[in-house]
Amino acid sequence: MPRHLASFLIITSLVASAHAQVDATFAPFGNGCPGTGLGLGGNHVLPADMATRFGSGNAIPFSWSPVRFQQPFDGADLPLAFTMAGLSLRQAPRAPISHGYIVDLEIAVGYTTKTPATMSTTFANNFDSGAPVVVVPRAQIVVPDAPPTGPSSPADFFFTIPWATHFAWTPQPGRHFLVQVTVFGNSYGGSAFGYPWDSASSATTGRLYGSPATATTGTMERNLGVVMGIRALTNTALPNLYSDNTPQIGDQFRVRVNQARASSPAMMLLGFSRTSWPGGSLPMNLALVGAPACSLLTSIEDVRSFAIDGSGAGNVVYDVPNDFYLLGLHFYSQALIADPTANAFGFAFTNGGDARIGNQ
Repeated sequence: MPRHLASFLIITSLVASAHAQVDATFAPFGNGCPGTGLGLGGNHVLPADMATRFGSGNAIPFSWSPVRFQQPFDGADLPLAFTMAGLSLRQAPRAPISHGYIVDLEIAVGYTTKTPATMSTTFANNFDSGAPVVVVPRAQIVVPDAPPTGPSSPADFFFTIPWATHFAWTPQPGRHFLVQVTVFGNSYGGSAFGYPWDSASSATTGRLYGSPATATTGTMERNLGVVMGIRALTNTALPNLYSDNTPQIGDQFRVRVNQARASSPAMMLLGFSRTSWPGGSLPMNLALVGAPACSLLTSIEDVRSFAIDGSGAGNVVYDVPNDFYLLGLHFYSQALIADPTANAFGFAFTNGGDARIGNQ
């Protein structure tokens, strides 16, 4: 083989291998500012003593093989009445970067007089203060990639499952809160896998679990369980920017917004920096334009108009070119929603989204 041809093939091989496998990622960053949309508000961390500290990591139940799971929480950790509207989870500290997956699950909640010390190993015996409410009917839930930088604060609950049916919590002496998660399968063929969630070692909780999903009895472990954030319903929600896929070359990438003011026009900003742009450094507080609680989080290289529907949701689709030179490129997004009473500027802002282009 001629030397120049061999050299060309070696260089081509090196270039191809250098770009062979790049993980496409998406992670939220920064904070939005309140609008007048209906959605998820305050986050009630359970167990309450985990609000300011991390625990360890565990896969049961959300990253586990088919399982029926119950976890009680002390009613004293929820001293005020409110309407529950979602469940948030946080990444385990020092966890490996985990790829997203799909989990087939159902979530039910309700009242119980049981404590970790008195929980029955028979699942049906534990909802003893009224029938459970199925807040998430059986559904395929898309779990995103774990944030590559890991959690920086115990307040970082990066993944939320909104509830289709809300639950009105009313505190009462001797009454506690019980969560049941039934996992029927996942996109890993129903196997347990390495996507740990933060877990609590706390005297105010415990877990009962049994396989398969139709199990009637299980194993009770006291002082251990998932750290959960129970989200309150509010009509001054922070509009939320997220994605349930990642930007891969030659494919489409959809950026979504929910919890926005219903039936409103909106704009999606796209930029290539989250630290600076010609107008100054980022994030940029927008008090001077009448939005003191809001910040611009991305430079502005592209603006697209889109509509928020009657449920407070909307999305923008980007076509990612099939160009391997784009691998590893980060771009950033943030949405503005027309919301005349949110502030003097007349817009509510979402959090930002940090996307990295990849090929897997």
